[in-house]
Amino acid sequence: MLPPVKTSQANEICGRLQELIQDPKSFGLREGVPRRVLDLLASTRNMLTEYLYDGRMPPAVDNDLAAELSQDADARNGFRGEEKSRPFNVLLCRRMEQLSLSPHDVAVTLGSTLQYVSDLRSGVKMPSEQRIVEFALLLGATQESLRTAVKEQTNAMAAVA
Repeated sequence: MLPPVKTSQANEICGRLQELIQDPKSFGLREGVPRRVLDLLASTRNMLTEYLYDGRMPPAVDNDLAAELSQDADARNGFRGEEKSRPFNVLLCRRMEQLSLSPHDVAVTLGSTLQYVSDLRSGVKMPSEQRIVEFALLLGATQESLRTAVKEQTNAMAAVA
């Protein structure tokens, strides 16, 4: 683990990377930043976060910031409240389509496999709490809306079984 001063600086870098990913125009870049550049930025941010927290969840402060950022994204994208009763896999597919994200884009951004993304989309697997945080940032959704969608899917699967 890094000393507190270095950790603070690294957290600031993670925050700035997230800002750059979500709003490239605020950094003077054109609106349509190439997907490969966004993937590289997201991957770098994820690696730095993993290094900082040794694979553990970031402190609550970071999660609060992530929740605020994703709520802001919800408001900008007209997402707030529109997906309340959808299962996670349906919500994931819909948001990927809306954002023009391929399964490969999602896998690269999250540092996972195509099989994992495919399993999530088909409803075979459910995301972990850490993945919910990552998906909220990637999809521009609130963590709470994604947790609700996971519960909805779990309930649907239990009703079928």
